[in-house]
Amino acid sequence: MDLPRPDFRQTWLWQHVFIMPRPGITQDEQRFFATSFLAMREKVEHLVGFISTEMPGLTVHDLSHLDALWGTASIVTEGAVTLSPAEGFVLGAAMLIHDSAMTRAAYEGGVSEIQRTVEWKDAYAKWRGSEKPVAASDEEIGSEATLAVLPDVLRRLHAKQAAAIVDRPWKDASGAATYLIEDNALRYFYAKTIGTIAQSHWWSVDKIGRELSQDLGAYAERTNSAIDLIKLACILRIADGLHLDSRRAPRFLRMLINPAGHSALHWDFQERIAHPHVEADTVVFTSSRPFQRHEADAWWLAYDTLSYVDHELSEVEALLRSRNKELLKARRVKGATFPEAFSRMITTEGWRPVDARMKVTDVPRIVESLGGSKLYGSDPRVPLRELIQNAADAIQARRRIQKRNTTWGEIRIHIRSENGTEWLIVEDNGIGMSELVLTGPLLDFGTSFWRSPLIMDEFPGLVAAGMEAIGRFGIGFFSVFMLGDSVRVISRRYDRGEEDARILEISGGAGGRPMLSVSPRGEAPIDGGTRVEVRLKIATNADGGLLKSLTNTGTHTLGKVAAALAPSLDVRIVVGEREDVSPLVEPNDWLAISELLLLDRLDFNARTSLNPGKLQTAIRPLCDDSGTNYGRAAISVRRSWQSSNPGCVTVCGLKSNQLWNVDGIMTGEATTAVRNIAIPLVPQNVLADWATEQAVLIAKSRMEEERKACAAEVVLECGGKIGRLPICKWAGTWLTTKQFIAQISQHREMFLYFEGEVVYDEDKDDVHPREFKEHFKEDEKVVFVPRHNGSIIRDGGVKWPIKSVPDHSSISNLANHVVSTIHAVWKSIDEDLKSCVVGTVHETMIERKINLFYIPEIEE
Repeated sequence: MDLPRPDFRQTWLWQHVFIMPRPGITQDEQRFFATSFLAMREKVEHLVGFISTEMPGLTVHDLSHLDALWGTASIVTEGAVTLSPAEGFVLGAAMLIHDSAMTRAAYEGGVSEIQRTVEWKDAYAKWRGSEKPVAASDEEIGSEATLAVLPDVLRRLHAKQAAAIVDRPWKDASGAATYLIEDNALRYFYAKTIGTIAQSHWWSVDKIGRELSQDLGAYAERTNSAIDLIKLACILRIADGLHLDSRRAPRFLRMLINPAGHSALHWDFQERIAHPHVEADTVVFTSSRPFQRHEADAWWLAYDTLSYVDHELSEVEALLRSRNKELLKARRVKGATFPEAFSRMITTEGWRPVDARMKVTDVPRIVESLGGSKLYGSDPRVPLRELIQNAADAIQARRRIQKRNTTWGEIRIHIRSENGTEWLIVEDNGIGMSELVLTGPLLDFGTSFWRSPLIMDEFPGLVAAGMEAIGRFGIGFFSVFMLGDSVRVISRRYDRGEEDARILEISGGAGGRPMLSVSPRGEAPIDGGTRVEVRLKIATNADGGLLKSLTNTGTHTLGKVAAALAPSLDVRIVVGEREDVSPLVEPNDWLAISELLLLDRLDFNARTSLNPGKLQTAIRPLCDDSGTNYGRAAISVRRSWQSSNPGCVTVCGLKSNQLWNVDGIMTGEATTAVRNIAIPLVPQNVLADWATEQAVLIAKSRMEEERKACAAEVVLECGGKIGRLPICKWAGTWLTTKQFIAQISQHREMFLYFEGEVVYDEDKDDVHPREFKEHFKEDEKVVFVPRHNGSIIRDGGVKWPIKSVPDHSSISNLANHVVSTIHAVWKSIDEDLKSCVVGTVHETMIERKINLFYIPEIEE
């Protein structure tokens, strides 16, 4: 005969609250609250029965789990804590509903109601991502999205919904309402308190202390006992945390549902955990059988889980002590701070757990190595760019969450002298950071707040609002240590008061110990936001210190540096501390400012004279038919000795890498974590149309013919049509395609030199280099085709665009165009490579390998 399972009514806590005689408490009072709880339990049993359907991978969350909490609560309260029947009812009701909202049945409007929440919108936006196309209607993606998104949304919402579920009616077809607590007066008095305590199991212990500091007085109709909210919330969270034994993971049920992935690991460890007990003030967990080598991941999950419970016990004790309340009987978990000690209770076989996981022992050293010049190179401008990027992300987030216009927000940059040193200051009026973010993702090297789950907890609705941060990898902040070893971060969330502003200070570089403190009044950004202050390594009393750090020359202004680093940003940038200083960059002004101002902003090196009288007017937008703008640029070929082009690829408005052969801006997407290489986003057809237009403009310009021919190479590289641009030089004259066709129609053979300018070769040329340079004369029989690298991106081993040329790709696009033109005219053609005279120096003949093209003789 099977023995009945232990009844929760046999636990110490139930007996203590509802059965044992208590001074000043009548049996009627005990009976009333016990009966009210049991009636509520009957209804909740049906509700939680749906959880396994909605979230099939979870361990048991049905009524057996809720009943078991009376046992785990008894473990930590027996003989240490006193509860009145009213408190027992409120605690028991909170235990019943704390997980009950992990089903759509907890929502009056079902899935439709859930889909109206910001949590659903965030999760759906994250699930859909940028690569999944938006369906034409909700119905098209409804079932797929529900299957993929609903479990995570229910998990995120369940604590908040628990706060409302006690007051929620369930109605039948006639409209008659049923409540979890049928007694209207009892429900009216305690529903909010029950819901709040249930919700609190999802809060931090610190938040419990802040939000539940005021006790609830007695329900005068039935009791004289008040409700201690902090005490009940602490008991609930610990009781819930301790219920990890085999009742949560029945072995046969596991075989039926066959959980996978991380859920399977939870079942692996919980199915063999025995009911815990307390020794002195320590909770002891044991296992029914050892974990084998192949079960090591499950063992480590058990260790991590119970280590977290140990931490919770410690925080709860600290909170209860600080409020002079009764302490729980248990204060720690045995072995939870040392794996080998833990393995004596949760045993292993065939292996020994030691805390030897792959880890970074010297975190500061790694951060210092990878977060500075080793990652970003030696360019000291990178830290300023990264600070601008972080500020821009914060402003974009505030725009979206507050539905502000797309031009709102400001980044202010300046320097401040302080006790003989200089500080670089970058301040924004963005969304700001809480203490949790300041001490969490900001300092977690490699973790981006914008791509962490924390973003949906800190700012619900932000992901759904379309937040697309520039920062992706959580490494940019650490670049500030390239400029200085002392950093201060002062931040205040936009929606919190000045008393919640915090200062994070780091001295001694990336290896320094951060210090957190409350921001003194008047220190934090006045309207919310963040200010980063970096003490520069080179201290002077003027701008030269900062600018020398940034440019190694001190010849540029701070404004020039900032504008060049963020030339197409959609956020206003102001350099200077005074309020009347004019902005250097206005949101997306790069699309409208004059060509001169645009090129001056981009020409950071300031070696190219941008004379308005000589300025070309070939800069044109790169737009598709829908009006999407991919850049504003012009083809511009310079001599090798001239300065680099004032052109760049920008990623979300920030400069990435240089554009070759192009002046202006093309928007792109980064291919590296440090965003020093980016590929333009412009579609091929838009690029080709733009290049064709450029060919027309360049052909009409006063540019040298040789440079026009080199520009033709760029046009072909972009897939454009070169039109009237010259393609080669023959007998001292530059020829367009049309002119070249007219010439070759009169010949049966021709000599083509595809190497561009003939350069001196000391092994072949029997003349002095100076004589060669000054007196070389091209042979008029040879057709000279310029050789020019037409790539627009040629950094870090990346070339773009890559235009395929079938036969002469090793030479150039222009050479292939010339050869194709010959083929089109002559039809039948042969080719030889031979050594021939390409020119003379005085009377000395200069020979090179050239290509001979000719029309073959037709045999009779």
